[in-house]
Amino acid sequence: MTVLSARGIAISREQRERVEACTDLDQLGVWVKRAATASDADEVFA
Repeated sequence: MTVLSARGIAISREQRERVEACTDLDQLGVWVKRAATASDADEVFA
């Protein structure tokens, strides 16, 4: 969420809740890598 925010990319409440509920560090790592280059939040969570 921090990476997306820094890049000016908004996320939905549902996406935020998905991140906050995730306890899988591997999945979180995938999302962080995608957030660095995604053009929108949907690309991160696809």
